[in-house]
Amino acid sequence: MTNLNPPEFLAWLQDNEKISQTALQRAENASQRTGTPIEKTLLEFGLLDEDDLYRELADFLKLKFVTEADFDLGLAESLSIPRDFLNRSEILPVIENDTAILVATSDPRAHETVQSVGFHLKLPVQMVIATPTTIKTLLAQSDPASDSKDDVSDYDIERLNALANDGPTIKLVNDIIADAVRMGASDVHIEAGETSAVIRFRIDGRLRTARTVPEGQRASVISRLKVMADLNISEKRRPQDGRAHISVRGSVIDIRMSTLPTQFGESIVLRLLDRSNVSLNWTALGYDQARIDQIERIANMPNGVFLVAGPTGSGKTTTLYTALSGLNSTDRKIVTVEDPIEYTLPGVNQVQVEPAVEMTFARALRAILRQDPDVIMVGEIRDHETAEIAVRAALVGRLVLSTIHTNDSLSAVTRLIDLGIPPYLLSATLRGVLSQRLARTICTTCQGAGCESCGNSGTKGRTVVSELLEIDAAVSSAISEGSTKSVLSQAALKQGFQTMQDQANELENTGKIDARELNRVLGTDFS
Repeated sequence: MTNLNPPEFLAWLQDNEKISQTALQRAENASQRTGTPIEKTLLEFGLLDEDDLYRELADFLKLKFVTEADFDLGLAESLSIPRDFLNRSEILPVIENDTAILVATSDPRAHETVQSVGFHLKLPVQMVIATPTTIKTLLAQSDPASDSKDDVSDYDIERLNALANDGPTIKLVNDIIADAVRMGASDVHIEAGETSAVIRFRIDGRLRTARTVPEGQRASVISRLKVMADLNISEKRRPQDGRAHISVRGSVIDIRMSTLPTQFGESIVLRLLDRSNVSLNWTALGYDQARIDQIERIANMPNGVFLVAGPTGSGKTTTLYTALSGLNSTDRKIVTVEDPIEYTLPGVNQVQVEPAVEMTFARALRAILRQDPDVIMVGEIRDHETAEIAVRAALVGRLVLSTIHTNDSLSAVTRLIDLGIPPYLLSATLRGVLSQRLARTICTTCQGAGCESCGNSGTKGRTVVSELLEIDAAVSSAISEGSTKSVLSQAALKQGFQTMQDQANELENTGKIDARELNRVLGTDFS
């Protein structure tokens, strides 16, 4: 059996008690709407870990599941299978047995691609299943060029170093970063084109083109940035991540750097953090007094779980830091586990996640519980293990703050249940869920017409649009009973729950944001 029928596979997982009925429906709907393969949707939702998912997939398809230990890394070369074909198809021969060559793939739809190996070799082949990580890792390891420096000679490396440390190059890079800081950019994008590189700044969530760099200068700019972040300047084929610091007008700017090989060269993104310009103040973030009172009431509870929900870039981390700032005192021990640590909070014990040494959120959280903390902040709840430890920590008297990737407050409840948290345990520990977005505010200088002050965009600055689900007796009871989202919504509305749509409408009516921005931020899911 090599035909993957998504509904049948989901039913298989449910029968084997791998996912709940609710999770099954969410995954199936998302896969159909986006066209994403069902196995990738399950992974993106964090409903199963990769190894478990692909073992189940292999069992369902009645195929053999293989791990790294099963591979003969020299087999592809000995069979003269073209390296670019393997990399492009993401398949790899495993072993040759008495009857056939086993060919591994993570894509159950790749039957014809696998069979083409047999046509090439004039030998029978059998398809087997491996995880995507296994395939990619072994393809890199078995590549005879993987230990080279991408054909960069010692002379070329010296030349790149010289370019990186050239006075005009240093000034150009410093000017780019200084301009970004001056304009209030959160990110700098340096994107390789066919004849030049485009520099774009992300300001108030919107990308704006700042300048172009001629092709002749692009290599020196990229080399300079890599030197600053202590990256390998000769490595151009693989992504790299690094950190750097630079002083701009007396302020130290922290930079997180990411490189990515693209068609015309490397793309680099710099995340900028000006620690001297961070405002951990509810009013400065755009919260009104009523919402501040609600947040502080929950944040000052002696125990329980308080979550901040929203997509990437919605300000969740800043909100958590602001809450921690208010809780920080000499009579409380606060410990955080983060990836990465974005702000340094004096008096708070902050732990950096380090996957390379197996310091995951879950492992760090277990260790933190032995440190006798009063308050714990977990950067993100993304899997069952982390969710379970966080909930149980709240159950024994700790206050746990964290973020979760859901569209709204009510969805955070169903997400935690999907992750395997029993409804009765969730109802006993969850204290509140704050969901938020950042909306661009109308420029007060030109009232949205566009002017020099706002870069002719019509907007300047951002404010928060939020909703806060407080868990009262009625909502807690609905959670404990495993109620649907609609039943939870009815219970919440009875206690005066105001949705993000409601608050956004108020902001539009006061002239702070316009209808187009409201639609961009909330989309059709909230209409």
